[in-house]
Amino acid sequence: MIPTIIIQIAWLIVIARCGYKAINLLNSRMKPWFEIVFYIAVVIISISFLLR
Repeated sequence: MIPTIIIQIAWLIVIARCGYKAINLLNSRMKPWFEIVFYIAVVIISISFLLR
């Protein structure tokens, strides 16, 4: 069984990566809104799993 601290670290990495990607896409000239919304949704879902 994987220790919960490793899973929590993995969720933090997912949150950081998707947040970073969403911010970069928001700063781009052509905004791919579907991708931006996708990354924001992943951040929200990850936070909900992390807070359980």
